[in-house]
Amino acid sequence: MLNLLLTAGLLLAPHQEAQEGPETPDPAVVAAAVAELEQAFEDGKAPERVAAIEKHAEINDAEVVRWIEKGFKDKDPAVKSASIEAFRWLPNAKALKALHTALQKDKTIKKDEALYGELVKAIGQHGDVASIDILLDGATASTPKSVTIARIYSLGHIRDKRSVEELIDLLKKTGGGRGKKGVGRANHPLIKQFHTSLHVLTGENFGPDENAWTKWWKDHGKKFEVAEKATGLDPKIERAWKKYWSKPEAAKADGGQKKKRRRGGDDPTDGEDVEGA
Repeated sequence: MLNLLLTAGLLLAPHQEAQEGPETPDPAVVAAAVAELEQAFEDGKAPERVAAIEKHAEINDAEVVRWIEKGFKDKDPAVKSASIEAFRWLPNAKALKALHTALQKDKTIKKDEALYGELVKAIGQHGDVASIDILLDGATASTPKSVTIARIYSLGHIRDKRSVEELIDLLKKTGGGRGKKGVGRANHPLIKQFHTSLHVLTGENFGPDENAWTKWWKDHGKKFEVAEKATGLDPKIERAWKKYWSKPEAAKADGGQKKKRRRGGDDPTDGEDVEGA
């Protein structure tokens, strides 16, 4: 059955309206959801829009996706955030495309550091290779720390050799410069975050040692391939990584506690809430 579903997915045209999830939603459920979303966006205020988006966020339907996408253009940050979070978890190509478009073109979201970080993390949640270039676009030294961390972790969540290549390249391009007394090269200020993503992707563990990572890639990069699943990870990093990419309720059930929304969430480098993780 799984092979049949995968084959069907491959045969879908890029812009086809068909559902991508394992089940087609009940038409009556879809109609009710669309009606509620339409009413919320046409006549309701921000709280009503947020409530409607959150209520119907798991319905994998093209028309529902179209209405939730309207939240990206809303003036209220809470509505934007609700739409981003909805599309973070929805396995739908149009939802991911909407996230891509927002990151590339929506200047208002980029002016809000919290929303910017949420958007980058939402894209990374999908783990789609097509997101690599999108995530790298706009990565500059002036990017807020929180967004840079979300970008590093999002690349780490895309299990592809190019993710490793781009992480190493970012590490070298934006490194710490000269070391103490001008000798050698200082570690990148976010080397712990780079280490986490590189460790998850490669299984190697050179700790927060920038030179060791770049040397390893130089020596082994050409022949290296990313495994389908991460294995042999440091237990602490593995637990924190799983929590970082889990739904809030799942993370809470796994021993975490529900906390006030931060810019990007918990940082797998230390398991604590940090500014910009």
